[in-house]
Amino acid sequence: MTKNEVKQAIQRGLGRGYLAVRNDPERYRDLVLWACGRNLAFDTQCEGTRAWYDYQLILCYSDRAAFRDHVIERFQRKQPDGGWDYAHFSELLAYFAEDGDVAAENALWEKYRELLAALHSFRRASRRMRNTIDCFESLCVALSWKEANYSRIALDVGGLFLKSRLYDGWDFEWLYDSRPKPFNQRLRKAADQSAELSAYLAAIDEHQRTMDGWKNTPRVTPIPESGRRLSGYLKRSAPELAPKYAEIYLAAEDPEARAAALEAFVICPYPLDPSPVITDARSAHPALRSAALKALSEIRHPAVRDFAWALLANDPDNALPIAIKNYLPEDEARLNAMLQAYRVDYACKSNWHWLHWAIFDLFGKDSGVESPPKSLLPLVYETTLCSCCRETAARLMGRYRMMTPELWEEQLYDSNDDIRRAAQAHFRRTSCSGENDRQKN
Repeated sequence: MTKNEVKQAIQRGLGRGYLAVRNDPERYRDLVLWACGRNLAFDTQCEGTRAWYDYQLILCYSDRAAFRDHVIERFQRKQPDGGWDYAHFSELLAYFAEDGDVAAENALWEKYRELLAALHSFRRASRRMRNTIDCFESLCVALSWKEANYSRIALDVGGLFLKSRLYDGWDFEWLYDSRPKPFNQRLRKAADQSAELSAYLAAIDEHQRTMDGWKNTPRVTPIPESGRRLSGYLKRSAPELAPKYAEIYLAAEDPEARAAALEAFVICPYPLDPSPVITDARSAHPALRSAALKALSEIRHPAVRDFAWALLANDPDNALPIAIKNYLPEDEARLNAMLQAYRVDYACKSNWHWLHWAIFDLFGKDSGVESPPKSLLPLVYETTLCSCCRETAARLMGRYRMMTPELWEEQLYDSNDDIRRAAQAHFRRTSCSGENDRQKN
């Protein structure tokens, strides 16, 4: 692999990036240093950080101090914000600390004291306070790999609750829920002797009672008035009402009103003849054209397919989701070529993530496609920045027996936990099968 190919593999969290580094660590040292200094996850809330993956890269080197120091330097300079870098740096340094690296653990506790002091200093709620809480909780979760650490943190958080009404159990729900059950059980036994621990657990329990009450309260969900919420409601709860909203759209004459009415069909498929929507997709009115194009991406119809392929030459960003939705077997090679040339970036400027979802939809039981395009699955697997999408692609490739020994091996080191578990299960099965065959012989 070239260095650029290895960089792209590391950027995506592919196991082949790890295997390349393991086979020739010095050649890729700069890439590993680059990777561990930033959170490369596309959607950390869904995927988690890449800390485990980055640490496996670092373990390929006998001298790991340079990587640790780089992470510490980036961590120390990082200010609390709304991003996920704190979670990445905290988790990565925690791996060092768990392996006995004193400098890494000291860096974590130094930042911990800094953020805790900041939380004590706030006198009113603000965005800065909210960002600090979020970063502090990420740091607390990473530090709590050891029960003694968790007990110390629970004491400090309880002290924060006792001194300030700005914070409550909601702010530390993740911390409590992420700890092993025995940690919290022993914490409860010790709470009788500590006002701080009692305050921590009382706040968590109060939050849980509030959540349970909310979940158990019968609610009548009113029909949303408009937009994506209405469209989702029509698709999931009341498809029989869709024709009524289609008539509202057809009756509207003002372009703004038509655009607003079409938002009822950005998730729920438009139930009537799509000709008016196709006409509006050619409108010079930006809002109406945009709404119509989104609605067409949910419609499977020969006329919509013809429109999409005619639009592809001049507007591939809007045409491709519609063309994929209306896939026919003769489209496979052309779609494959177009998607291979499609730009995939973190900003999603090209809507690549939407396209990958549209491809997966073709494999659903209600897609209307008898033979979905299996050749698009390796393309998504190779190009996506989202490991959750890669997981879906890998699962479908397994279903259609498209996995190779090389893919199974690299998935043992993928950044995605579920992909790794699936690969481990595969090798357990094949190992057991091989052992059974040997016993028969």
